[in-house]
Amino acid sequence: MSMSVKISVIMPVYNTPEPQLKKALSSVLEQDMPDFELIICDDGSEPFVQKIIGMCSDPRIKYLRNKENKGCACSLNRCIQEAQGELLIRQDSDDYSLQGRFAALKAAYEQTGADIIASNIMLFDDSGEWGHRDYPETPTKNDFLFAVPFMHGACALKKSAVLKAGMYPVSEKTARCEEYAMFMTMYSQGAKGMNLQKRLYAFREDSAARSRRSYGDKLKEVRVKAEGFKKLGLYPKGIIYLAKPLVVGLIPQKLLEKIKDRVFDRRS
Repeated sequence: MSMSVKISVIMPVYNTPEPQLKKALSSVLEQDMPDFELIICDDGSEPFVQKIIGMCSDPRIKYLRNKENKGCACSLNRCIQEAQGELLIRQDSDDYSLQGRFAALKAAYEQTGADIIASNIMLFDDSGEWGHRDYPETPTKNDFLFAVPFMHGACALKKSAVLKAGMYPVSEKTARCEEYAMFMTMYSQGAKGMNLQKRLYAFREDSAARSRRSYGDKLKEVRVKAEGFKKLGLYPKGIIYLAKPLVVGLIPQKLLEKIKDRVFDRRS
């Protein structure tokens, strides 16, 4: 791989509270690898968001604004279309990157040329760090059976592979599952992915975040899985996994959290 990889950081924003947005921005702009552009798509937020971003005089920032709220997938696609880099690094506006994240993702891309590169993550809420989540080092198509084998916000993506897959699908049918759909399309086209076995990204997960997916969202996930499994040739074994989101949606939240903590060992 070339050692002169151009990097574009893409960040959608929609009414993110000021402290969270400022922390996300500083975690990006203060990375020890400074050669990148930061493309922010303000998805029709209240004026305070534009004011916060405007306070950052960093020339690496490219600010885009949707006149009305169009959703995460549409905002990400707009960032991708504006991006000059061949490596797209995701950043959510309420999470933050740990120091050294960009350098590690760039080095892994230069060494492997992988189409999706993510990492393990640290979990936090307003009280601070409370756990972690680890992912398979080299996900195969079978890893998509149970769940998305990458943390979306922690990903770096090869732009050409994203464009080949048609970018993020923009549809009510795939809303809140757009990364699942796109990643399965990418894998069906021969893309390869990897997860760095380091915790390089801090993901905000609190009680509100854990409970905000409705049962309707679970039904959407089933439809997205059904189509993705077909593309990946995961039938007939994939049939049993289609019921997982619906079953999970019926489990009381407190019990579900206890199960997750045991499965992921997230509080160690």
